[in-house]
Amino acid sequence: MIGLCWGQEVSFMRFYSNEHNYMADDRLLATQRFGIPYIQVFYNDQKVPLIKEWLDASGEVFSREVFEYNNRKKLIRQFFLNSDQKPDSLIQFGIDEPWSKEFRRALKNKTRVYFTGQKSKFILNASDQIEKIQFYNVQGLRYGQIDFIYDHLGLLKGEVWTSLPNNIVIRRFAYAVDMLTGRKEIWEYGKKGEEVSHVALTQPPATGLYKTLPPRLGNQLDEISIILEDIREKKIEIPFDVFIPKTDYDLMILTNGDSLMIQLLDLGSQRVTFQIIGETDTLTMPKFRLESITSKYGERIYP
Repeated sequence: MIGLCWGQEVSFMRFYSNEHNYMADDRLLATQRFGIPYIQVFYNDQKVPLIKEWLDASGEVFSREVFEYNNRKKLIRQFFLNSDQKPDSLIQFGIDEPWSKEFRRALKNKTRVYFTGQKSKFILNASDQIEKIQFYNVQGLRYGQIDFIYDHLGLLKGEVWTSLPNNIVIRRFAYAVDMLTGRKEIWEYGKKGEEVSHVALTQPPATGLYKTLPPRLGNQLDEISIILEDIREKKIEIPFDVFIPKTDYDLMILTNGDSLMIQLLDLGSQRVTFQIIGETDTLTMPKFRLESITSKYGERIYP
């Protein structure tokens, strides 16, 4: 199991017919999912989503998301993977994400409140390189973008920083690399196209590509590249003991080993109230006789 998430052990699954229903938690019964496209979501025992998968009508996974949390149970990253389990984009949440901080320094026309809850989306190209970074505010509106330009050898040769929605270029970089000598030249241009800085280097430095310190090392998008490489090296496998609901009813297991298919009516502090499927009588039972109750959607209700 991928070791990225707080409480990463998968406990149960839920099924949804589409993204809207997932957001509304309008669940699909396991028995209803066959022969149609659907979403399956894996949760830990705290009911926090760890992995979300899109499946086609034949049951094949064609897209996947992986959620990463910090020790305070807060979502910090969201990875998007294709059917080959290769990342094609990444969202990093928070106002302290380094690229967004650098972009906002160049922007200089919004208050901090505007960016609280912001997110940065890193999008990869067909060569598995960062193609662009998109910045969104808490309302989901894109306020900026950085486009990365590569030459035919795959070397970074330029960046364009654009403020949105007014579509104004606020910063631009140009790179020239001599492959024989390792000499690198970097030009920085401001909002009016004026040259802000120019450096010539024989060895890529740890810092210093920008007039202000950059959120990267050398000529790599390192803090993101390391994360993506970590994802590539891990194979996401769903453990065999994940509970997949197979009925339309709740499952109650007693301490003597008996299993009952029920409709749960009330789970009190001392007793449980329920109906056994196929019967009309309402029954109660002391909780000390219960081993477990699992809902028809696969989540553990008790203990």
